[in-house]
Amino acid sequence: MIWVSWFDAIAYAKWAKKRLPTEKEWEWAARGGLKNKEYPWGDDESKARDYANYKDTGGKDKWENCASVGSFKPNGYGLFDMAGNVWEWCQDWYSSERRDRVLRSGSWNNAASTLRVAHRYYGHSPSDRNTYLGFRCIVDLP
Repeated sequence: MIWVSWFDAIAYAKWAKKRLPTEKEWEWAARGGLKNKEYPWGDDESKARDYANYKDTGGKDKWENCASVGSFKPNGYGLFDMAGNVWEWCQDWYSSERRDRVLRSGSWNNAASTLRVAHRYYGHSPSDRNTYLGFRCIVDLP
């Protein structure tokens, strides 16, 4: 889902009886069981095209913007699009100034360097919407 603000994402998650992940939860899920690796698939940036929709792919991109979920290989936990496609809203504030919410993942309009699991993006207030902003929900197990 794109064109959603942080407020929209929170409202949907509440309606669906889920929530947005914290940054720590998002990063744990993105790593897919790998430890100390740069990307959800390992350390080799050249494999990014197999796992992520991002900019500057040397003409190999068949999508104008977002790709359909499942268009790329999943990570070690079977999760799709943990790198690229859209920036994903997290619960956390970017800093103590509480102006911007944390976004993770990289997107279709960013270079491969933003696909790193530890990369954090800021510069969007919770009310911002765009074609490269989205979210995923998590559910707490009993």
